[in-house]
Amino acid sequence: MQGTIGVVSDGKPGHLNQSLGLADALQRLRPELEVQEIPAMPVHQAFGKWLWPGKGQQNMRLLIGAGHGTHLSLLALRRAYCCPAIVLMRPSLPGAFFDLRIEPRHDGGIESERCWISEGPLNRMQPAGSRSNDGLILIGGPSPHFAWDGEALLVQIQCLCDGHRQWQLSGSRRTPPEFLQALANLDVPGLTVHDAASLPAAWLATQLPRCASCWVTPDSASMVYEALTAGCAVGVFDLPAQAGSRVATAIEGLCARRMIMPFDAFATGTEPSAPDVAFAEADRCAQRIIERGWL
Repeated sequence: MQGTIGVVSDGKPGHLNQSLGLADALQRLRPELEVQEIPAMPVHQAFGKWLWPGKGQQNMRLLIGAGHGTHLSLLALRRAYCCPAIVLMRPSLPGAFFDLRIEPRHDGGIESERCWISEGPLNRMQPAGSRSNDGLILIGGPSPHFAWDGEALLVQIQCLCDGHRQWQLSGSRRTPPEFLQALANLDVPGLTVHDAASLPAAWLATQLPRCASCWVTPDSASMVYEALTAGCAVGVFDLPAQAGSRVATAIEGLCARRMIMPFDAFATGTEPSAPDVAFAEADRCAQRIIERGWL
């Protein structure tokens, strides 16, 4: 049966990546479906749409959104299109307003009929058919979840880059410029340092599936889950966790289950390995949605 999956976007790339990850997975199972991006409406417009929904798009089968800015639009369009609405987070509005919530485990939710728990945020990554021996290093920055220690990171990166593998490193919007400059000044063999602002938008999506190994600072939790989904062997650098951080707890849980490897294990001579079972949370959730009969 043909139809459309509506992806409501607040304009933030991270949120859109989550929604499109689920939409892509649904489309792989139902190729006849189309995916349509819908900009989130301002609050007053969404409220007006909810009060006077008008005649909705007849072939809209499902709505997906992530980010607090999508919540009112999801509810207004749900009323207009008469189709289920899925929110990919713990919403700021009562969860009962939505047909389904898919919450990352670190949000602390409880699995139920209308709340599914995912291992991390959903994403669009797909493993490649073949990969090189190259490695990728992804650096975040100061965050509420881990204390930033640039000097300790420099030492760990030098230890990692021993000349036996080519490494590419990218910072992020949170990476202190002085850290990247200090790294460039070290002239580490086999390491190419990139400024994230100068990279093409699709750079990470191209690089992750083809790299054998990926090391990430633990504050960049979404990158950890993307690297796992891409099929990389994933390691996390050592940074002090902030007390009470759910993200830190989630990273510790992945290490405990040996899905990723902490740097202290690498320092003893162990290499990370790719997951034994494919890490494909978007596909798992998409299959459950199909089984529910919504598409």
